[in-house]
Amino acid sequence: MARMHFVTAHFGGEIPWFHQLQSEKHQISFNYYHDGNFPSRHLSMHPRLKAKIPKMLEWKYVDSDWYVWMDSSVKLLDKDPVDKILEALQNKPLCLFRHSYGGSIKFEARRVLKSLELKHSYTQNRYLGEPIKQQLLHYLGDIDFVDTNLFAMTFFVYHKSVADLMQKWFLENILWTIEDQISFPYVLHKSGLEFSLFDGFIDDKRGNNLFEWDWKSREKSLLTK
Repeated sequence: MARMHFVTAHFGGEIPWFHQLQSEKHQISFNYYHDGNFPSRHLSMHPRLKAKIPKMLEWKYVDSDWYVWMDSSVKLLDKDPVDKILEALQNKPLCLFRHSYGGSIKFEARRVLKSLELKHSYTQNRYLGEPIKQQLLHYLGDIDFVDTNLFAMTFFVYHKSVADLMQKWFLENILWTIEDQISFPYVLHKSGLEFSLFDGFIDDKRGNNLFEWDWKSREKSLLTK
């Protein structure tokens, strides 16, 4: 029997949908953080930054062996995906999805900067004013860092022993930018931790057997100001 805790968050709008998680074989728990059950902190923290707390620091609040982060754009295909997740882990402490299109943080940073230059609303609403270029130069200036990984941090699972990595990742989002796909490969490389990969990708074209990535419905639920 595995102890696995699932967590998601959605701030700044109505919850797009709920998950029905249950298992007869494993001990699972689930937290869904939203504006109604989590301090607003609207004077000090943007909703996108606030969501990093459960995404990276849930182990501080809930005791479990395994933690599964799901963006609020994720629609699970099964009520009990634990066995599929354990199989994907392959006895590693961390399991991730490869990015659908790129393989380096240089690719991701350039993609975001180009999108900002073209004034795409999706990117502007997230990263306008963030020091993306400076963050990239900082990481690439580290002679020990090898820029050969990029992950889709929409869905991932980690063991409680990975808590230190998660805390360092959270700090990067404070010191640099909330574009956490850029910071994660850096802190992962510095940690030296082994990891496994889920089959497939998060997008519809090359999907996976765990969830549907419905980001369009999620976006519609956000408040516009």
